[in-house]
Amino acid sequence: MTAKKYPLSRRHFLQASSALAALPLINSPAAFAVGRSKAADIRTYNTHNDWIRAFNDAFKDSDVVTVPQGVTCENINTGIIMPPGKTLQIEGALSGNGRGRFALQDGCKIIGNNQGKLNNICLDVRGSDCAIEGVTMSGYGPLAQIFIGGKDTRTMRNLLIDNITITKANYGILRQGFHNQFDGVKITNGHFTQLQGDAIEWNVAINDKNILISDHVLDTINCTNGKINWGIGIGLAGSTYNNSYPEDQSVKNFVVANITGKNCRQLVHVENGKHFIIRNVKAQNITPAFSKQAGIDNATVAIYGCDNFIIDNVEMVNSAGMLIGYGVIKGNYLSIPQNFTLSNIKLDNTDMPSKLRGIQISSGNAPSFVSITNLDIKRASLELHNKPQHLFMRNINVMQDSDRGPALSMNFDLRKDVRGKFMAKEDTLLSLANIKAVNENGVRSVDIDRVDQHTINASGLNFRLPGR
Repeated sequence: MTAKKYPLSRRHFLQASSALAALPLINSPAAFAVGRSKAADIRTYNTHNDWIRAFNDAFKDSDVVTVPQGVTCENINTGIIMPPGKTLQIEGALSGNGRGRFALQDGCKIIGNNQGKLNNICLDVRGSDCAIEGVTMSGYGPLAQIFIGGKDTRTMRNLLIDNITITKANYGILRQGFHNQFDGVKITNGHFTQLQGDAIEWNVAINDKNILISDHVLDTINCTNGKINWGIGIGLAGSTYNNSYPEDQSVKNFVVANITGKNCRQLVHVENGKHFIIRNVKAQNITPAFSKQAGIDNATVAIYGCDNFIIDNVEMVNSAGMLIGYGVIKGNYLSIPQNFTLSNIKLDNTDMPSKLRGIQISSGNAPSFVSITNLDIKRASLELHNKPQHLFMRNINVMQDSDRGPALSMNFDLRKDVRGKFMAKEDTLLSLANIKAVNENGVRSVDIDRVDQHTINASGLNFRLPGR
């Protein structure tokens, strides 16, 4: 999920989208008046055994085109442009070779009624007030089953993608958002299984706002084809990192909620984001066994170079935990997370035979704050690096095996490290209460640097960390 033409930190802009962007579209308001009848059975138009011609003719005549149950429309191997305001109702099946697509213009809908199936066909969203509902999609032919992009600079609104199943495919939903804007997107109630690429990829989406991604089940996102940066569950990215966090370069104003995921390398990923919420995530078996050659970190939640966000109510079992860290491009540290809240986090790796990442947090800058509350971590570590202006920790319980290192590490002294340029330069307010970090025998297991003349106790401690 990154850029070549428009550089991102870690992932590459997917050039294959250019072919989709080249499709000519009709955006004239007059086109909404074309339909002359309420509905048309696609079989009526397939007089030459040419389904592509049949769809084009049916859309000219009718506002609603139906593919009845038991009917399979084959060889959809080129682009079909749906005129504005049209609905394709699928209760049968459509199939192609991966080069076919339906381009949805303003007001277009694809409705599957939990019966419609598409194989090796892309749905290409190019307008406002579009909906894709109740379909099952599959096939490794297209780069993405649903593509949201285009090179025309316009604002589109009110996209609904609901109750879909995507399986045995590359990317599920792919947004390339550099050129235009989407305002108001709901992607809900999805089931994503056995994918090579990301389930939902919202990439270079610096103009978009009001995005809801919620109530999804993800199972087995595993890149085995050697593609770099493939294999994330849900990923969102802005553009180039900048420690001043400019609004016009970030992905922002979105919510990722109610996500259940297992069997992947990385479940939720955000880079260069602002003003977002991640909440109600349940994860299991998020390990390095998946997407081994993709070059991405192993973490249930991975946050890079973000500002002003909330992560709440995340439950992880036998999984890598969280990585909240710097934005990095070609080895250069460009920005650090700041101004965020982490709360109600559970990580239980009791049954994991090998060591996985626990909760690793880098934060900094002045002024900035970090609040970490209600963490319960078993057989994993909590690591903090660098210094924000204010660091608040409450109700922290960590147990890590002694042979795997300390349960709690707090590394504040990075003055001689290149990453230290993001440290708060004045006194840092460090406020701790009810902190318990022990090994398997219940013995305190804490490693702290740069806390002069102070000690860490189990609870009830507030102190100011001197600046140097």
